[in-house]
Amino acid sequence: MKQDITQTTLFELVYDRTTILPIKIEVNTYPTKPITEDNFWEMLLKRTYNLIETLENKWQRAADNIQKSQEKQKKRHDNQLPDKPVEFKIGDKVLLYCTKAEKQ
Repeated sequence: MKQDITQTTLFELVYDRTTILPIKIEVNTYPTKPITEDNFWEMLLKRTYNLIETLENKWQRAADNIQKSQEKQKKRHDNQLPDKPVEFKIGDKVLLYCTKAEKQ
């Protein structure tokens, strides 16, 4: 399930591929060529470089989406604040809140 903020799944951000459920086991997975001793290191390097390149792009997009979402949330929060601060006068009743009592 895609996250609202990052617009991608957490699995994709970590592993750079979609999840494969046990019911979809018949789907061909990476690599499609048989692995031999000669091409093992070449395939490993290709896959590593591919992961680094694509994951960095996905991470950057996710970070951009998070930044946009945080700005949107801040703007929404700031719009709910009153325009000017409340000024108290002597004799006004206020609620005294003691945080020490909560911690004990």
